Amino acid sequence: MLKMQTIIDVNKAMDAMLRKYLNKDIEIRFDLPEINTVPPNATVSVFLYDIHEDLQLRSAESRGFNASAGKLLPGWVNVKCNYLITYWESSCPKSDASSPESQPCNQAIQVMSQVLEALINNRQLTDIPGAYTKVIPQQENLNSLGNFWQALGNRPRLSLNYSVTVPISLNNGQDNVTQIIDVSSSVEQTTALSQETISHALRERLITELGKGDDIRLALSKVEIFTVPTNIAQDNLTQMTLSLSISGITHKKYLTDINKILSVWGNNSVVITTINDCNIYIEKIETGNLFGI
Repeated sequence: MLKMQTIIDVNKAMDAMLRKYLNKDIEIRFDLPEINTVPPNATVSVFLYDIHEDLQLRSAESRGFNASAGKLLPGWVNVKCNYLITYWESSCPKSDASSPESQPCNQAIQVMSQVLEALINNRQLTDIPGAYTKVIPQQENLNSLGNFWQALGNRPRLSLNYSVTVPISLNNGQDNVTQIIDVSSSVEQTTALSQETISHALRERLITELGKGDDIRLALSKVEIFTVPTNIAQDNLTQMTLSLSISGITHKKYLTDINKILSVWGNNSVVITTINDCNIYIEKIETGNLFGI
């Protein structure tokens, strides 16, 4: 990626490009001739009047990586350079309609045709990778060509607007990063049991151990059971260990039996229930929020 020297390199590349197409007696200069002066030789003026970031070509491409240095390469922005290219004759124009300057093939037309041929046949500039060039219409930056020429104290001239967009590196853009040598992934199968499924199964198990019956089911209607998996053996999907929390209110005549059942459940050595071929164990039970009325 190129540095700020790129803009100077663009001028040099344009100079080399134009000299291949223009006659050797045509001078090329990268400024505007002095006001109210006539150049000693026929001249093509390449005037850089505007430089700005080309937001339309803003790149979302990620920064490259220098593997040998272990650093990210600097980022870059696309900078557009707008040129006004004009022809300046070496003598004052004559008012006679029969003069060479008034003919269809006058020198201004011939020279600017050579300039146009050079521009449209060199979409890429030598030694500037990533450069994008085009001949463009009049830009707002010049306000209007009439005002522009009036400001120069001169009459309008045949001109071309030319745009070059080049990528320019950002400074201090090298960051140390750890090189990724290998990328791997694995898929681990886990149980598909939801908390709701487990809680429902434990509630039914508790109702069964209390003796079943509609009165027992009614007594547990205000009791909530919450579970959190504490261990799921990846090499054995047939068992799961849980932490259980039970809360709410129940009839006080069932409270003692419920606590006895839960104390047995919590020894982590008894299979409480089996769901979809998965044995459920409980290693911790919290009953502090369960009350009897």
